[in-house]
Amino acid sequence: MEKVILNTYKVATRLPLAQIALFIKLRQDVGWKEYIKFDCADIEKILKYASENKAVYLYKYGCITFLNFNQDEISIFLEYLRTLFVDLDYELMSKFNENHEMVLSREAYVNLWEGDEVKFPYQQDVDDIAATVLAKSTELYKIETELSEVLDEAGTFIMQLNKGHLSANSKKVASTLAKSIRFKYRSIESVRLLDRPSEFKKTIESRQIFDKLSEYFELNERYAALSNQMDILDSITGDYLSFGSKQSERRLLLFEILLLASFPLLHILS
Repeated sequence: MEKVILNTYKVATRLPLAQIALFIKLRQDVGWKEYIKFDCADIEKILKYASENKAVYLYKYGCITFLNFNQDEISIFLEYLRTLFVDLDYELMSKFNENHEMVLSREAYVNLWEGDEVKFPYQQDVDDIAATVLAKSTELYKIETELSEVLDEAGTFIMQLNKGHLSANSKKVASTLAKSIRFKYRSIESVRLLDRPSEFKKTIESRQIFDKLSEYFELNERYAALSNQMDILDSITGDYLSFGSKQSERRLLLFEILLLASFPLLHILS
């Protein structure tokens, strides 16, 4: 029995896939939208030694999945990305990362996780799908964590209102409400996180593998919980604005929120 090892790291808010593809002379396929892949031939040029059964997947939302890499090899690849003028956030990387192992039999069949009784013929599509689902899970984990923090901040304002404190620090209020706006737009974009990429719809088997791994990582349940939290956040921030004592103060607060939210939103939407 062998193991197929996958490691995913959140390395940036977004990755400039077009820029990276241009540097490595990778032709942008018409259907390519979500990720680009470095295959074993590309990896050998970077690591300077034979790299069979290795691959790297870079996703537009800032995650990278490494297939059968050790930590030294991951560091070498990340340093290579820096030579392509790709900005990496090592703090993000240390906080948001996941790993997964699949079990490969001598008969070239694979269990999608250890203990799973269902086997699939092992081929490249299996790696591609597993890498993608793990990246989606890591990105969801990052959104879940940040949204939870914003909810905690927003909740304190409602507690102040319930105690009759209507004059909370306006800069703090504006900052938190701006965060909620950014999360709202990010959630609209992240709806596509759960979509099955078109290349994984070509066969019944690939659809089954994608759906099975998505269920294993509870992507749909987690996104449903995330959507509910967004509704709660909208309710909290809406309640706070409705309690504003003066219309002029409320307009000033809304203007501050717009300024704080505008630049990050432009980055997200681009």
